[in-house]
Amino acid sequence: MLVGGAMFFILRSIFFRQCALGLSLVLATHLACTASTERKEDSMQPPRTDSALPDGGDDDASNNGATVDDHDLSFETGMPGEELDSCAQTGSEAQPVQLDVIVLLDRSGSMYGTNWTGATTALKQFVQDPASDGINLGILYFPIDTPADSLVCNSAHYQDLAVPLGPLPQNAPNIVQSIDSQLPNGGSTPMYGALEGTLKAASAAQLAQPNHKVVVVFASDGDPNSCPAQQNVIAEIATVVQSAYASSSIETYVIAIAGASLVNLDQLAAAGGTTQAYDVTGNINQFAQKMADIRASALACEYIIPDPPANEPLELDRVVVKYVTDDDVQAEIPRTEGNLNCGQDPGWYYDDPVQPTRIILCPASCEMAHIDNRGRIDVFFGCKPKLN
Repeated sequence: MLVGGAMFFILRSIFFRQCALGLSLVLATHLACTASTERKEDSMQPPRTDSALPDGGDDDASNNGATVDDHDLSFETGMPGEELDSCAQTGSEAQPVQLDVIVLLDRSGSMYGTNWTGATTALKQFVQDPASDGINLGILYFPIDTPADSLVCNSAHYQDLAVPLGPLPQNAPNIVQSIDSQLPNGGSTPMYGALEGTLKAASAAQLAQPNHKVVVVFASDGDPNSCPAQQNVIAEIATVVQSAYASSSIETYVIAIAGASLVNLDQLAAAGGTTQAYDVTGNINQFAQKMADIRASALACEYIIPDPPANEPLELDRVVVKYVTDDDVQAEIPRTEGNLNCGQDPGWYYDDPVQPTRIILCPASCEMAHIDNRGRIDVFFGCKPKLN
């Protein structure tokens, strides 16, 4: 009886071990088949495309018109579906806007002596300074004392530059030779006609080269005279300057030399979009520094927007701008809404919020670009930018 009972318990133990082993085999087989099925289902899904955003881009949820599978596994697990991102992996280099400078220099008799020597010496230094290389510069003088029609205030006489616009340093010898050929012995200060003619020449140059930035530098030591009565009123002259700025974006920089009314010349600078005159009335030797300051201001970092790839339309809210060093280190510049929002922070904005053609760097970013002039500006399309 004892033997039979023992045998019973031994057989029962073997039975349960076999059942347990069988159950383990069933479970293992089930899990293996399930994993195999999931892998097979995954392999049937379209390949996942990871975001190719450059540094700082925004991997948003826009699907750009692509259809989404109703059985997307990420949706089933509660994760938002990731869609293809069209952000470009490489940027297109933006070309800087070229600067054209037209100098209008007063050669009236009151300029004789230190005013003339200081101004002309500074101008010759400017055109020969390596920092000016790449700038296109031309020059003319006023008054023209003996025009054929005897009208010294006729703007037509001031539309032809004494030295046409040309690149520096190549044009520097022509500028220097022209300056040396002049004498400060003019008999009048026909400011209205001289500025009107020069600004017409500048506007024509801007129209001929829309990817350039054309500015006028006006240097004088006197008050307006020798024009029809109303044209000798500074407010009337300011309307001519303001008109060129409004219609053709021609900025007028003004240098006030000893003898000039700073209040009057400030009005002309403000009308020309440059706030106030550069004052050397107390020291003509500051003329060279003022020209360097004007160069830095006029060379505000403006870049032509390159064409998007594959003839895609330009999406204004999907453009990323980066500064790239000469060893290809990239740093994104955040976008701001305009120059008034730049403050002291880095940033960029469009020249026109509706139909832009240029990207303009805020002063802080522009200064950085000037410090490392071997770098470049790259533009990435299809990317959401950082915002300033």
